[in-house]
Amino acid sequence: MKSKCICCNKQNFRVVWNDKIRIGKNSFSKKKIKIISCNECNLVSLKKKTKKLENSSIARNLYNNNNSIREFIKFHKPREIRKIKFIEKFFSFKNKKILESNCGSGVLLNYLKKKSSQTVGLDNKFYKNNVNKNGHQFFSSLNDIIKNKKKYDVILSLSELEHKFNPYLFLKELRKILNKNGSLILRIPNYLNIYMFLLGYNFLRYDYRSSHNYYFSEKNLDLLFSKLKFKIVKKVGMNEYSFNHLLTYLKTKKRVSSTEVKNFFNHKQDNHFISNIEKNMISTSLLYILSK
Repeated sequence: MKSKCICCNKQNFRVVWNDKIRIGKNSFSKKKIKIISCNECNLVSLKKKTKKLENSSIARNLYNNNNSIREFIKFHKPREIRKIKFIEKFFSFKNKKILESNCGSGVLLNYLKKKSSQTVGLDNKFYKNNVNKNGHQFFSSLNDIIKNKKKYDVILSLSELEHKFNPYLFLKELRKILNKNGSLILRIPNYLNIYMFLLGYNFLRYDYRSSHNYYFSEKNLDLLFSKLKFKIVKKVGMNEYSFNHLLTYLKTKKRVSSTEVKNFFNHKQDNHFISNIEKNMISTSLLYILSK
């Protein structure tokens, strides 16, 4: 029996990749892996999806140097703080009961603690002690939150949906624990981004990875949220790299670290280009603020 697309329910797929993909920070699969795309809504996904790397502790151990608290803070803190400050352009966390799903060591919970009325983390139990000691509640299971009949004003899921074996089911469960007038805030990598359009294979060979079951874009996300009866309150492009980074990548045709970025344009010019990329929704990520 043919599987259906989780966003549009169609059964018409094509293979868009049959080659090696990344299986770690700098390692690639020995075998070729098939990646498929829905012909109706352009949702891209691994043909053989896996549940194993939904475990954030395992995934971070593969794609970061290790899964220690120190490494999480070193690798994720600057990135996560940039994300939340971008979100604060459109949303206030003041006096809100906040749940962060996939919270890791609690970098964002620490940042939001003084602004909110309650901060709660959801992740692998590996992170429990560190999150608790910083004054936040912690759950290692979404089912436990549902069983305890907890509800939140804000649910953050900023680096997660693409990893899920069943994103539809995951969002459906999050909806259950969202207050009537609550907000679900999602940051999701955008498959149809400017890097992919300009670099093609030289981008995709690094972007396709074993930890991402799905590669979303605006059309299929809109369909998925509508299917779950979410209302889209805000939808914006969110580019996480400078325009100079993109140009350096184009020049070298390989992944570029922050120390390797060449300065083709000054800061003001760079921001102008990034603003246009975000307005046209061809940014590296998309930000959605949803309500019931």
